[in-house]
Amino acid sequence: MSPSRSLLHAKRFYRSLPGVWPGGMDLYLRRRCAERPPARLNVMTSLAGPDLDVVQVLLLSLSEAHPRDHIDFWLFEQTAPKDQIAGLADFCATLGNITLRPINVPLDADFERLKALGGKPDSARFLWFVAHRHLPPELDRIIYLDALDVIVMDDLVPLLRHPFMGRYLVACREALDVPPLLVGPAPRAHRRGLPAALVEHVSRGLINSGVIVLNLRKFRRDGIRIGQYVEVAEWAQGTLGLKFGDQGLFSLTHGSHYARAHDRYNHRFADEAADRPMKRPAVIHYAGKVIKPARFRLLPWQEDLVIRRIRDSASDVLRLDRIRQMRAAHVPYLRRWWDICARTPSHARIAPLAERRMADALKQAGLL
Repeated sequence: MSPSRSLLHAKRFYRSLPGVWPGGMDLYLRRRCAERPPARLNVMTSLAGPDLDVVQVLLLSLSEAHPRDHIDFWLFEQTAPKDQIAGLADFCATLGNITLRPINVPLDADFERLKALGGKPDSARFLWFVAHRHLPPELDRIIYLDALDVIVMDDLVPLLRHPFMGRYLVACREALDVPPLLVGPAPRAHRRGLPAALVEHVSRGLINSGVIVLNLRKFRRDGIRIGQYVEVAEWAQGTLGLKFGDQGLFSLTHGSHYARAHDRYNHRFADEAADRPMKRPAVIHYAGKVIKPARFRLLPWQEDLVIRRIRDSASDVLRLDRIRQMRAAHVPYLRRWWDICARTPSHARIAPLAERRMADALKQAGLL
């Protein structure tokens, strides 16, 4: 067996190993919450761009996963049109258990600088860095969910009650197939000998920020400010030429300052084997090399076509372009997102666009 193939098998084996701490803690918390009374959850997201109505899919999934609870949903934004925010608030009112609480954070020079240094199209992804400065002081923790590419499938109260162990976050690891890197702030670690290659690894994120719990009390107590992230961003870009998103910049700034949660709370199925699916995902995250469901929709007859092509080919992957790819195991996850979307007003706008994009992608891949 070649070294590269041996490494691939080793990574898959490591990924399949159960984590003792996150698995045991999740089992304990779920048992504690099994007979819990109705709760009040605080959840937040952040978003830029014209697709605010797509958040309806996340909201509907969140509502249905918590039928007895009430959820304050904090929308952090910088440029969202007021009529779209009002429309989203009206949708929340129809759900019965979610109240939309929008928070506008001014698009100042610090956020513009982070956008430029990170090489990202917007700065809204960095807004959770300042959540502790804008949320009510009585809130000491909040769940952050990505706005457009996650759906909630199970109770999040166990995650919300996960102990922080003195850390800034509860989060899932970014790299699922290698042991976690334990490191402090990147500038200090690099001065003490951490190789540039490992700093680059850190810049991609030690955590995945699609689903996290923020320790608002600790952020406030330590006086964390946006300027600290700008300083580290200037160092990362100026010293090593690094690009980064929010999870990368958090990791560069704070290192491994998180308590690890069970991967069921941030299930990224991109490399999931068909014979070893996640048994009970609490949050499905359409991250990695999978197609974003809000932009691409497979019709039922196209699902059959894709699955047949994958099964008839030598590879278990259908490559749509340089980045996006599909496996047979992806199809049920994509269908699940659209099953939820079909019950929201956003479906009428985005479904025709997503179907056209999918048809174009399948033509380029030689299936149509």
